Amino acid sequence: MQVTRLNPPSLPKPPAAYSQVVRKGSLVTTAGMIALDAEGRVVGEGDIAAQTRQVMVNIETALGAVGASLKDVVKTTIFLSDMAHYQGMNAVFNQYFQEDPPARSTVQAGLALPSLMVEIEAMALVDDE
Repeated sequence: MQVTRLNPPSLPKPPAAYSQVVRKGSLVTTAGMIALDAEGRVVGEGDIAAQTRQVMVNIETALGAVGASLKDVVKTTIFLSDMAHYQGMNAVFNQYFQEDPPARSTVQAGLALPSLMVEIEAMALVDDE
């Protein structure tokens, strides 16, 4: 079974040795996506809604690079720097998954940069190549 490991050029270059999206057969996983633009700048500092939107755009980009979409997502894990951001994150997240939302875990965690408020990783299932 073929494995595709990518760091799409429209996403910021990872600061460590990892792939931002991996597809093996029908399984697609993303790394934890954060609110960075393609140039590596934090988007929406201090604004959980803006950061969540950027994270979702980055997830869509990663999934699209291997032939998947948000419709294929079956599980997400959300990391919040503070659970006080839950309501704001959830309002934006729900806009992207209005029908058939994935299973989800949400936890509070220290994130890679102090200016980051949210990180989301996704798992998707697609038709075999």
